[in-house]
Amino acid sequence: MPSVGLSLMPEPAFAAATLPLFADGLVDHVEWSVDVGWGRAGVPDWLAGVLDDYAEQGLLDAHGVSFSLLSLHPRQEAWLQRLEVELARRPYRRVSEHLGFMSAGPVLRSSPLPMPHHPDVVARGVKQAARIAEVVGAPVGLENLATSLSVRDALDQGALLFDVLAPGEGWIVLDLHNLHCQAATFGLDAVALLDGYPLERVREVHVSGGSWWSPEGSQRQVRRDTHDGPVPDEVLDLLPVVLARCPALDGVVVERIGQSLGRDDKEFRADYLRVRELCGRPT
Repeated sequence: MPSVGLSLMPEPAFAAATLPLFADGLVDHVEWSVDVGWGRAGVPDWLAGVLDDYAEQGLLDAHGVSFSLLSLHPRQEAWLQRLEVELARRPYRRVSEHLGFMSAGPVLRSSPLPMPHHPDVVARGVKQAARIAEVVGAPVGLENLATSLSVRDALDQGALLFDVLAPGEGWIVLDLHNLHCQAATFGLDAVALLDGYPLERVREVHVSGGSWWSPEGSQRQVRRDTHDGPVPDEVLDLLPVVLARCPALDGVVVERIGQSLGRDDKEFRADYLRVRELCGRPT
């Protein structure tokens, strides 16, 4: 029975919407996107208190969003130095990042983008994952992407994850909405996509919602992992399938960006309680 927790956001609306869940003892663990807190605004006092409390209990996980694993960029050295400082500040239970890349040349940060399953890409990923693991002192987790440039990208992503992680005994953060994005965009079966992943390496699952986007002048729709809406039924339907197929899974994280929440967001809390129910946790 995996624990169920929240991905923390710094906005006051997030604090207000999640306060009833914390007050009722329904947040088993928390995850913090550490590089979000490296911006100019820093971390608000209420959030620092939550981080410290869960860190003391050994229930705080670190998640990165901007290292840009599959590129080689000068800013990565500074990112690793900031991570080292972060890990010295609080005891994080484990650390994860995303599979793709978001920095290249003059572009410092974009949406995480995929690369093909190619030996050169695998070698770059192995090297970069090892750089993070050296700072962490333990194998790192990598999250699957929502974005694919082709059906082949979507079908190959599980094998690419396995090849990048295998030399360092890394593990997988399986984002179910990201999987849904690929399936919905390309008309694929999400459960069939799961067959391409090394599910024995999945230790954590992310659950979220998103939105649809159509390129200008096109009728084609692309599903985006924007974390700004309710969890789709298709994602909730995937959760029991994954729970049954992932023997090492020990944590499920619900994600929602703070800007999308009202001060009394019952819909969001209902999604969270539904995830707890599916995981067999008290509600």
